[in-house]
Order: sequence, then C-alpha cells, then structure tokens
Amino acid sequence: MKVLVTNGSKYGSTREVARVIAEELTSLGIDVDSADACEVAGVHFYDAIIIGSAVYGGLWRRDAAGLVREHAEELRHRDVWMFSVGMATVKQPHQEFNEARDLAQLVGAREHRTFDGALDYERLNAGEKAIIRALNPPKGDFRDFAEIRDWAHGVAIELRAVAAL
Repeated sequence: MKVLVTNGSKYGSTREVARVIAEELTSLGIDVDSADACEVAGVHFYDAIIIGSAVYGGLWRRDAAGLVREHAEELRHRDVWMFSVGMATVKQPHQEFNEARDLAQLVGAREHRTFDGALDYERLNAGEKAIIRALNPPKGDFRDFAEIRDWAHGVAIELRAVAAL
C-alpha cells in the first residue's frame, strides 16, 4: 500500500505536523511519500492520501483545498484522512463556515481531525499582526506531537485493515 501525506502550510507548522504523521506511518512499515500540496501533480499513484492544511478564518490554504477539489473524483475512490492545524482555542464570532468539513464531505474522507497549531507573532506580516491583535489569541506552540502520533498510529491500523481486505 502506497500512502501520500501532503499539506498546505504557510509558516511551516502544518508541514511539521505532516512530517510527524509521515514518520509515524513509516516507522510502522507503511510506504509513504510526503510533499507539499502545491507539489502534488496527481493522486493516482496512491492507495490512500492524508491531506492537511493550516486554517485561517475557517479556510484551508488554497493549495491544499485546490488539491482536494481538483482531484475530488479520484479521492472519492481512495481512502482519505484529513487534518487541520490552527488555533482551535480562538473562536471567531459568527464564524460558521468550515471549509475542511465541506472538503471532507466532498471526497468522503474517513476522518477529519483538528490539531492546535503554533503562533509565532514575529513571523507574521503587518495585516496578520493586526488581526491577531484584535483576536488576542495565546501566542506560542500548542502542537501536541504525542496526540498527532497517536492519531497517525490509528490511521496506520486502519490502513493495515484496508490492505488486508
């Protein structure tokens, strides 16, 4: 079974989450390719795909969302897991739009998981800093790599079950 782990990341936090997922799957004997979503030309080589994205204002990064939409028909015929990385502790008023949920439904993903991310205020551009000042979220790295590895381990168990069918 060949698995693609791909992501849309602006500052690298989500890319690191994807790397940990890929490493966990590889350590469990699964054949894994990793790539940023903008580098993925097609999904037809893979039996399963794990795709994640940083989330800003309820939206996935354009490259990750575009990959899902562009290959939706093929993804519907594969095992797909999705993950989002963002500041889950920040609730934006009246924000009901959840692009990840819609993308997961579009391709019939087995699961969509949300992980807390990291916020390095000094790396943000001026517009992003203004938004962050208004929202006043906690700053720092809130990624729980043990939780991420546990999730990846669960995905590996499901992948093995699918491969045994």
